[in-house]
Amino acid sequence: METEHVRAERRLLDQALATTGGCVALDAGCGHRTRLRNYRDRISRLVGVDVDEDAGRRNQHLDEYVVADLDGRLPFDDDTFDLVYANFVVEHLSAPEAAFGEWRRVLRPGGWVVLVTTNRASPFMALAERLPDRVRLGVKRRGAGVEERDVYPTRYLANTPEKLLAAAARAGLHPVSVEYVATLHRYGARVPGAGRLLRGLERTLPPRRRSTIVASFR
Repeated sequence: METEHVRAERRLLDQALATTGGCVALDAGCGHRTRLRNYRDRISRLVGVDVDEDAGRRNQHLDEYVVADLDGRLPFDDDTFDLVYANFVVEHLSAPEAAFGEWRRVLRPGGWVVLVTTNRASPFMALAERLPDRVRLGVKRRGAGVEERDVYPTRYLANTPEKLLAAAARAGLHPVSVEYVATLHRYGARVPGAGRLLRGLERTLPPRRRSTIVASFR
């Protein structure tokens, strides 16, 4: 059972970047930092887009930052990027199919999408959605160490395996790899014993119901 989404993500990014020399990459929903900073030896140009202008301007690892809403048309020409990367972004989209269509439009032939997102098919994530906002924020802050300013409204419109794959297919994106990662233990990381308990609970689930989806498309 894979329990580290960063490790799964690394496998998919290594595969994508192995086929794109001098990659031009788009971090969709870049926020104030990007994990693509660890791949700059293979990325010749890194562009970030986010609706939060303050966060984007603080992202020092980008070559260019553009303010834009991922639910609308992106301000880039067709066939601009070799890679579109989205780290815990899909769950916030109001129009995921339209967003995927834009990612497909701005990709060059043979380009890749690599994304990490919450799996709403997980019974634990479904339960968490019903909690009051202040409780969810407290869990994220205490467990995963998430700052309040980095917590945005979630919509989960393409956040089961079936919905994600269907929305991607309608946008013209075809799956290369889809992995299901047990990451629930992160929310108990700062509570003694909680991480081990959550890991054990998630081990009882079928893979497609684990808490995080890590996927690549072309």
